[in-house]
Amino acid sequence: MLFLESGKYRVPLITVISILSMSIVVNLPGLAISPVMGKLEEVFPHTSELEIQLLSILPNFFIIPFVLLSGKLSMSKSKLSLAFLGLVIYLLSGIAYLFAKNMVWMIIISCTLGVGCGLVIPIAGGLLADYFFGKYRVKLLGVKSGVAVFTIVLANIFVGGTVNKDWHVPFIVYIVPIIPIVLFPFISSKFLKKNLLESKDKVIELKADKVQDKIATKDKKFKKKDNMIFKLTWFYGMMTFVVLVITYYMPFRMQKAGISDFILGEVTALYFLAMAIPGFMLSTIIFLFRRHAILIGNILLIAGIIVNTIFSDAITFAVGAAFMGFGYGIIQPILYDKATNTTDNDKESTQRFSILLSGNYIAIALGPFIFKIIEDLIHDHSLMVPYYISIIVMVVIILLNIFYRNSFVFSTKEYMK
Repeated sequence: MLFLESGKYRVPLITVISILSMSIVVNLPGLAISPVMGKLEEVFPHTSELEIQLLSILPNFFIIPFVLLSGKLSMSKSKLSLAFLGLVIYLLSGIAYLFAKNMVWMIIISCTLGVGCGLVIPIAGGLLADYFFGKYRVKLLGVKSGVAVFTIVLANIFVGGTVNKDWHVPFIVYIVPIIPIVLFPFISSKFLKKNLLESKDKVIELKADKVQDKIATKDKKFKKKDNMIFKLTWFYGMMTFVVLVITYYMPFRMQKAGISDFILGEVTALYFLAMAIPGFMLSTIIFLFRRHAILIGNILLIAGIIVNTIFSDAITFAVGAAFMGFGYGIIQPILYDKATNTTDNDKESTQRFSILLSGNYIAIALGPFIFKIIEDLIHDHSLMVPYYISIIVMVVIILLNIFYRNSFVFSTKEYMK
């Protein structure tokens, strides 16, 4: 059996694969809906536009409370039981989509899908935090982020290729929880009790412990560490808010510019691919940019938004999307690791992870409404307003990053030790 070093344990490779497999489900809710919107209007001609939009909106609204509930329950209940329950609910919802006959049932199923996904999301990262430490945790959380985003790329290809067939077919993407369910025995307590080994490298173990201790005691002002996690959550929410221009507004701008749907799909896939890449090479990125990795990610983000604001041809849309994806892809896994480092209590790691992730889903759920409110206030409903707002937000974030460059939130200097 193959093992991976974790800084404290030697973890079976099959166990790591099993934990990572849970990440393939976390970003899918709402994905299969957008390409079939037009089809649903034909299938259910008496259904309102709002009812169809609810299919993509509701999963995120239900994810938010159940992400927080899962994090809270994980402190007193079995994480594995919660994850398995979430995967089963998710899978049953995916299967139910294939047999749905009316819009009411489609909306109900979307809600249950959000419930199942919300239960799984924090545990998918929390389990990695339980078994990996120091630089090993950073690396695996980067891989987790890459796997989750790369799944979107593959799912987009599948959905785009099947949207013109039976309208049920794209919903097959929601059956992927069968993979982590099949692999679940390899993360069971019984399996790990027999196969989880103590690390033979005591130097590595001590180094990992030293890094964790240094992070835990770094800032006396945040002795309780509660402020740290909420600052990270706010930062994560802001990053997600600004990249909503890709998913919510870029498609309309590209259509208005006369760019084909095929090119639109390619640019969207490029954005997610660029987001996935940093996760698989995060250690190298941090080594290159050292304590300024997050600042570089922010600069790439604003550069991408500015490019897409100024220009409106296919090539510049692709360049801007790639910049935004790569910048966001650098920041996301670093925030994952920082969230788990805001506590030295193993039982709290999943809860802290769930708080961080709530910022992401709150931004996804509320972002379009915030843009709409601002548009109403300034009496400008052009497609460019969200881009201008995103640039302003990023300027503020970058200034905060520079001014607080040595803070826990914005610095990556602790990874240089």
